[in-house]
Amino acid sequence: MKRLALLFLLIHPSLWAQPINPGIDAIFRPDELAIIRLTMAPTDKAFLLHPDNVESEVYLEATFHMVNSQLDTVLEKKVGIRLRGNTSRYHEKKPFKIDFREFGGKKFFDYKKLNLKPNVNDPSHFREPLSLLCFREMDIPAARTFPLQLYINDEYMGVYTNVEQIDDEFLNDRFGHEEGFLYKCSFGSNLVNNGQVFNESLFESEINEDEDTRAELSHFVHILNTTGTTTFATEIEKVFNVDRYLRQLAIEALIGHWDGYSYNMNNYYLFYNGEEKRFEYFPYDTDNTWGIDWVNRDWATRDLNAWARNEIPMPLTKRILNVPAFRQKYVHYLAEALKTVFNEAFVLPKLEAYKFLLTDAVQDDPYFSKSFGFTHAHFLQSFSSGMTNHVEYGLAEYLDVRRRHAIKQIPELNDSDDLTVSVYPNPANQPEFYFDTLSGLVKQARVYSSTGAMVSISVERMPDDRIRMTLPDHAPGGLYLVHVDGKVFRWMYTAN
Repeated sequence: MKRLALLFLLIHPSLWAQPINPGIDAIFRPDELAIIRLTMAPTDKAFLLHPDNVESEVYLEATFHMVNSQLDTVLEKKVGIRLRGNTSRYHEKKPFKIDFREFGGKKFFDYKKLNLKPNVNDPSHFREPLSLLCFREMDIPAARTFPLQLYINDEYMGVYTNVEQIDDEFLNDRFGHEEGFLYKCSFGSNLVNNGQVFNESLFESEINEDEDTRAELSHFVHILNTTGTTTFATEIEKVFNVDRYLRQLAIEALIGHWDGYSYNMNNYYLFYNGEEKRFEYFPYDTDNTWGIDWVNRDWATRDLNAWARNEIPMPLTKRILNVPAFRQKYVHYLAEALKTVFNEAFVLPKLEAYKFLLTDAVQDDPYFSKSFGFTHAHFLQSFSSGMTNHVEYGLAEYLDVRRRHAIKQIPELNDSDDLTVSVYPNPANQPEFYFDTLSGLVKQARVYSSTGAMVSISVERMPDDRIRMTLPDHAPGGLYLVHVDGKVFRWMYTAN
């Protein structure tokens, strides 16, 4: 009999007592597939979708109708619809922004706008919702999402994700006020002290523009870049919420959000909180995550100790992590994320649920294959394994590889206990699995596939008090997650 020691992870509930982010409401219901129907003049629809108008920012009139489990509402006033995004608007499946007040209407359930993203890069449609969920679970201000089917003049336009607008309402919902200044930070905004903060294309002012001289932003960047090493930790905390940024950084690095600040100097917001007199950092545009790659890097194995881009100054991440106390907090939040959100128990059931929720809608999506030739089979595969081109990992596959490399790269993360497991005769070739427990008692044992589906197993207590689990006949080979009384560990099985 062969003995094998496997690591398990104790799953703890989140420690954040009063989360900063709001939960579900009548609009943001992430576990439902909403329907939005827009009706507009045929000539306006033709203008909206015509390749010659791909850079247009003009809003066009449309009637708005939304259905989910909480509402079935047709608005009296017309809404405005236009294209949104940067490179994404050049794809056949267009991204759209809806403005409820553009043509004299009122806010819709207290929201001014919707951002309908087509997820053309991501065959699972789940990377952005899952990434933002992980941020929110770590108490980082981040947008909420919900999936939907979009129709324009009764033509099915496909599956979309609505991503919450980051604006004054976003701030009020999370901080209770909108006092201060908000900047949308785009590619090139690496926060060096070269006057870039006065460049509107890099730091786009979103609220209170008439009052904004950018003095606070300029002061923050000056402190970040010029403060000496001995006083940096004290001075930077006066002008920036370092603790919350370190929480954000832990998730950013684990999910491989390379298209944010630390690697690509892109896709983040800075909010000068006028009440606290310091800046906050919010991530956004998190679809290029969980193994999607456009720059020839393996994000599942990139060193968590050197996450920021090497050849370009990235003072916000690099200077903060050079402070030993801040680096210790970063490691603490990495460990917290591994225990709460970046693990199989949290992620895999959500993968299975989202796949089930969207499968029929994706199969009928006439635009799903337009950009990269994705098929419904690719959609199903993307939850478990990678494919060609830029989708190098499936979601479950990325999670597994990233976790294993995280523990290798930062040994402090490996604080789990060992569970002694007896395997006979070969764990990779037999559907039988034995393990011992100290007490001899097992209250609950479950097995999940790598995509989060619960697997029917037989459980038998042996005469020597060991427990034997057996997979059903014809079970497919692959990675299985074994949950025993709240402990989670891996079982790799190769089907004969």
